Amino acid sequence: MALKVSPKGYKRVYVQKALQAHTYLGCPMTKNRSPWCFRMCRPNSNGYGFCGRLAPHGFKSRIQQGIEDFKKKQAD
Repeated sequence: MALKVSPKGYKRVYVQKALQAHTYLGCPMTKNRSPWCFRMCRPNSNGYGFCGRLAPHGFKSRIQQGIEDFKKKQAD
């Protein structure tokens, strides 16, 4: 079996590009290469996780913030 030649007479060359520097490779705590956070680390005071990125589990939603504010107001 011979390889089929394209009708235009050229051969396609597929090149795999390297990962860019800003590409996130996963959670370093679990040595996982998946692109999501497993929320296992404890974020520092600035809200950054062990990997150096903003930890999504360090944020508070408006509902969580409202509950916290309400409890503070009730304590006063």
